[in-house]
Amino acid sequence: MRIGKITAKAIIECVEAIDYLSTDSKEPVTSEKVHEYLRMSFEYVNDAIEVAILLQFISNGNKLTLSPDGKKLIKSTTKQSRILFEKLMQKTTPAKQLIELIHEGIELEDANSNIIKRFEIQGNEKEILYSFRNLLIFANIIGPEGVIKKE
Repeated sequence: MRIGKITAKAIIECVEAIDYLSTDSKEPVTSEKVHEYLRMSFEYVNDAIEVAILLQFISNGNKLTLSPDGKKLIKSTTKQSRILFEKLMQKTTPAKQLIELIHEGIELEDANSNIIKRFEIQGNEKEILYSFRNLLIFANIIGPEGVIKKE
């Protein structure tokens, strides 16, 4: 698995693009088509799609399709999107274990390094940390300081 520097916003934009392209065309939706539609860098789109697949917003077969949660995401408000991200991150193995490590009191940076090794995640460690931090903050799991938010 590879994780690059992505944001929750990029994932949402890719999910919305896949929804639009799948209703607009009879051709299979591919990462190339999403890239052309969004006019973002190919690497950025691929990284966002890969994490969207990991979080199960997108299914990847011969074409990219939205999962039921992906369909919920496009119809959701920002608050609902945050809740959906939190739910999926709590059940996605690398993110779930990262959250568990942070709950145990391990610093985000150290937990990130542990998860990268444990799951053999490819990519730049600082970019992976940026991505996890962004997703965890968006999902209201951690605050900007990198620690679990108190209920």
